Amino acid sequence: MVDVSATAGSSRELSPEEEMQIIHSTSMAAEPLTKAGDTFCLISRRWWEKWISYVTHSKTGGTNEGSSSDHHDHSKTPKRPSSIDNSDLIYEAASINSTMGIELHDTLVEHTDYILVPEETWNQLCSWYGGGPKLDRKVISGGQSQTELSVEVYPLRLRLHLMPKGDQCAIRISKKETIGTLHKKACEIFHLNSEQVSIWDYYSHRKHALMNDLDKTLDDANIQMDQDILVEAIDDGGGCTNDVQENGFAKNEPTALPEPSRTNYSNPPTKGLPKGTNSELSQLQTLSSAIRESEDKTQTPPPVTVGVSTRGSSGGLTGLLNFGNTCFMNSAIQCLVHTPEFARYFREDYNQEINWHNPLGMVGELALAFGELLRKLWAPGRTPFAPRQFKAKLARFAPQFSGYNQHDSQELLAFLLDGLHEDLNRVKHKPYIKSRDADGRPDEVVADEYWANHIARNDSIIVDVCQGQYKSTLVCPVCEKISVTFDPFMYLSLPLQSTTTRTMTVTIFSCDGSAVPSTCTVTVPKQGRCRDLIQSLTTASGLKHNEKVFLVEIRNHLIHRFLEDPLMSLSSIKDDDHLSAYKIPKSMKNTKFLQLIHRREELETGNARGTTGWKPYGTPLVFPVSCDATITRGDIQLIVHTMLSPMLRTDPNSDASDSDPDSTPESRKLPLKLVDGNNACIDLSIGEERTVRFPSSSMSILLFIDWSPKLLKKYETHYLEKLPEVFKYGPTKKTRTEPLSLYTCLEAFLREEPLVPEDMWFCPQCKERRQASKKLDLWRLPEVLVIHLKRFSYSRSMKHKLETFVNFPIHDFDLTKYVANKNNSSRQVYELYALTNHYGGMGSGHYTAYIKLIDENRWYNFDDSHISGINEDDVKSNAAYVLFYRRVKTDESCTASLRVIQSQFTQDSCTTSGLENINAQILFDTSSLSCSNVWSSEGFILRYSQAGPSLWSFVLSAPNTNSYIAMGFSPNGGMVGSSAVVGWVTSDNSAAMKRYYLGGKTPSQVMADQGNIIADLPSRQLIYAVGNSNNQAPTISSFRLTAHRDQKTVTFNYESGEGSEVNAPYSDLKRIHGILNAVGWGILLPIGAMVARYLKHVGRLWFYGHSSIQLSGFILGLSGVISGLILNDRLDINVGKHKAIGLIIITLGCLQIIAVLIRPSKDSKMRKYWKWYHQNVGRILILFAIFNVFYGIYLAHAGTEWNVTYGVFLGIIVTVALSLELRLLTED
Repeated sequence: MVDVSATAGSSRELSPEEEMQIIHSTSMAAEPLTKAGDTFCLISRRWWEKWISYVTHSKTGGTNEGSSSDHHDHSKTPKRPSSIDNSDLIYEAASINSTMGIELHDTLVEHTDYILVPEETWNQLCSWYGGGPKLDRKVISGGQSQTELSVEVYPLRLRLHLMPKGDQCAIRISKKETIGTLHKKACEIFHLNSEQVSIWDYYSHRKHALMNDLDKTLDDANIQMDQDILVEAIDDGGGCTNDVQENGFAKNEPTALPEPSRTNYSNPPTKGLPKGTNSELSQLQTLSSAIRESEDKTQTPPPVTVGVSTRGSSGGLTGLLNFGNTCFMNSAIQCLVHTPEFARYFREDYNQEINWHNPLGMVGELALAFGELLRKLWAPGRTPFAPRQFKAKLARFAPQFSGYNQHDSQELLAFLLDGLHEDLNRVKHKPYIKSRDADGRPDEVVADEYWANHIARNDSIIVDVCQGQYKSTLVCPVCEKISVTFDPFMYLSLPLQSTTTRTMTVTIFSCDGSAVPSTCTVTVPKQGRCRDLIQSLTTASGLKHNEKVFLVEIRNHLIHRFLEDPLMSLSSIKDDDHLSAYKIPKSMKNTKFLQLIHRREELETGNARGTTGWKPYGTPLVFPVSCDATITRGDIQLIVHTMLSPMLRTDPNSDASDSDPDSTPESRKLPLKLVDGNNACIDLSIGEERTVRFPSSSMSILLFIDWSPKLLKKYETHYLEKLPEVFKYGPTKKTRTEPLSLYTCLEAFLREEPLVPEDMWFCPQCKERRQASKKLDLWRLPEVLVIHLKRFSYSRSMKHKLETFVNFPIHDFDLTKYVANKNNSSRQVYELYALTNHYGGMGSGHYTAYIKLIDENRWYNFDDSHISGINEDDVKSNAAYVLFYRRVKTDESCTASLRVIQSQFTQDSCTTSGLENINAQILFDTSSLSCSNVWSSEGFILRYSQAGPSLWSFVLSAPNTNSYIAMGFSPNGGMVGSSAVVGWVTSDNSAAMKRYYLGGKTPSQVMADQGNIIADLPSRQLIYAVGNSNNQAPTISSFRLTAHRDQKTVTFNYESGEGSEVNAPYSDLKRIHGILNAVGWGILLPIGAMVARYLKHVGRLWFYGHSSIQLSGFILGLSGVISGLILNDRLDINVGKHKAIGLIIITLGCLQIIAVLIRPSKDSKMRKYWKWYHQNVGRILILFAIFNVFYGIYLAHAGTEWNVTYGVFLGIIVTVALSLELRLLTED
């Protein structure tokens, strides 16, 4: 670090009170005279607080009465601070040089890391204490009227690039310095003649503007932090000799950039002392004139540049002035304005989409006001704007946001999205649609139906961008009726974890005497049910497989209620309640519960004579008994002994010793009294053989045990006496915990929970309101996902804000596993691009926005009118409130231009210009497209070209066959797993197009809006398909595709435009499968049967011929079935019926072989039955085989050639069989 020698102090050391008075006077004198150009100095907050403590101690602490300051007890006075130490504000390796000076840390915050004092105050402190280094910064003016003063803590950090030498140098310079000053500094640094140097705005290493207006400030020239400046040296001949390409990158130039700063400026203090020095009133007064001028100022023309255009990044960096607690509005507006889809939409002409007559809207006024505001914020320049007109419109339609009180930014955001949707709703007349329950239908069908109904009533840019769909499942706790609905959502409000769980402490007792009572603390959902608590206790206590937990609430040493209902809400159990759980057997049925209530002698309250009585104490014990069993008094004695046995003292010297000579069976009996049905107490210490009859009216049997002092000595009864509360407030030991993840918050949101009592569900089956359980699942995600973190909680008595840090992902926010729609196989990945922050407490906080300019790939802090660059690492904080995520698309540039165009041109070819009539409707340049006749029989013409990196242009033309046409990109030549673009003409004669992913061959596996079409190079395996005109075209409700009429797969060469047809995968194996089955089952088996019937007259030869032919047919057919099973496994095709018939044929064939092997002799009585069985089973087998051969040809789309060929063979066989049958009949 830099060493600065201490300045000599005064001859007399001043007292703390004198130091404070001098600093206060110096600061107060400097404040009214502060103007642009004055100097303020930074002092480490750490050192400043030591000094403040030193100078204020004697004043605040006081002295004893009658004593003087000279005799003050200095042992209690804080030590005088050592020399000023600013080392924590600067880099350790910082050193003074001519261009950068001393470098501050990039993330310093005023009043947290440093305080600002006038230079006079610094000089005074330095004269007393010395130290340093001195960190002086200039006051600059800003705002529309240049009357707003601030200290430029972080001057611009610029990197100068000298060309043609390639030298580089980083400098610090105020943004209020002129271009001429920058020009002069560059010449001094590189030792150049000023007449031979020109400097350029070199933003993103591209020449944007020649900076030749030497009087313009760097701020007016839109020079930003960490920007590159090109210093161009001109040779003696007047030419420019450099290696910089026009509007391009420098050759062989390193592009490393320093880390950006967190902020550029700080408001100057209005008082000399550090705390509470900034006055919002004075800031508002300073800004008032700037606000008025900003509203009345007309749009200024863009700055003139020489030779090149200004960079596009100048837009989008306009702040919004705060004119009285409007930061909540400013932060929400900036996030919406910087949503790319909205920025494009509202800068175009959207008037035709305004719904002027929507009774739920704002007559279009909100949409018009927002569009006008967005255009101003994206206009060139960085002059802050005051959204007074928008605020007035907002107050008119939403009076809750009128005035200048602080409001919730998320509530405003919800109102804006809903209001803009209604103003821009394309549906002018909303139809009435009654939603149907699922009633067992597939979720995909029901979800598409709900979404179609929603779109039929709500269709706007807001729906296109921000609305998704979730699945809501309600289960009735009584009749278990399940109701499934699919509802739209605009944003997700996620609870923070600390608000969703609670810890509960329960004491667990063992009924079989296997363990002493123990306490167990578990974590359960705050809005969970009793079953959640029981499940947690079951897991935590290590129950045996044949045990379960019986839960009760204890009050006044008695069982207050049995917590048997598994659906009972845990909210009914208070933190100061007492719970007990008893391990009981699972298998017992028709049981009653024996309640062992403990009593001991206590003085009667209010009794002057001091008499005693038996009062309940401790925790009751529970034991289940069967109502069907015969229970004697002795059995109950044994049960109680068992329950109390874990607490029995084992000290041999105790009174419980069995060696006690006074110990008799009578003395070991416990003083038990049972309450019968008449509420009379039965003494169980006598007549142990007598049977006990339990009262039938109650499930509980009361049993009292009276603890005498002697009996108390035998047992460790403290286990029964100290029953803890469910949750006890008090100091807890802090433990290190992992940051709360956004995924954890989402899982808490999606967790099944019971409805709150005031929001019960009307069960259509019970016809009553029930406290059903509700489970949410994400089904359809929007392009822009807005997530609200529920930091604020409200109750009648208090308001509370959670400062919990949520670790939210900036990149790769993967929601794939949370989407319940499993037909959507593509990854659902999002990236953060904006968020609002809330600092401070309830009602007195401050809102800001962090926004990423996507074109620049850089984050900015939008703090009302102040905008500064920030590091991406600084985006995460515990102030994050509303998060804006945008879907990551790999083929975004392609899908943005999907379009179908109907043309009156009747014929198209590569030799005729078929695009002339429709060029105006195509969204990209068609002049350089290559053309190829890709499918002559269907008239498919493909035109294509590469328009840029990962950007290809395709035009596919085909005759209108009253069905769809499709072009697919396959990774392996197969249709399954490919992505396709499908176009068709709708019933109202308009054109439509969709992107699909082919996850399988059934319509439900072909998913709309899924799949990746374009990468760096499109797939060479192209699939063309044409639909069947007899089937319905895709509809807006589901966009389901029907089976294609024909298809063709080609390997396409994009360089030559030639394609070679590709055989379908495993086509050879398919052919072999068909031949083997047709020959084996469909030809040889019928021939073998004919030999057996018509050639018996040739002796034993007919038998051997018949057997050989049949066995050959069986072997070939079996091979065909095996090849079919292999195809089914590899191609994942749905041929269930075909496969089932094949397995039936094999089974019948095996039965025929077995029948031949066990055939009876000719003279057996069973021979005629065997013959009948063998002949008819063979005929059935042949019929199944012939049918399955034709069915297989149909499934494989093998065409007429296969049908004709097999039909000819079969016809010959049938003809021969008929002729032989006729001959046989004539002979008979």
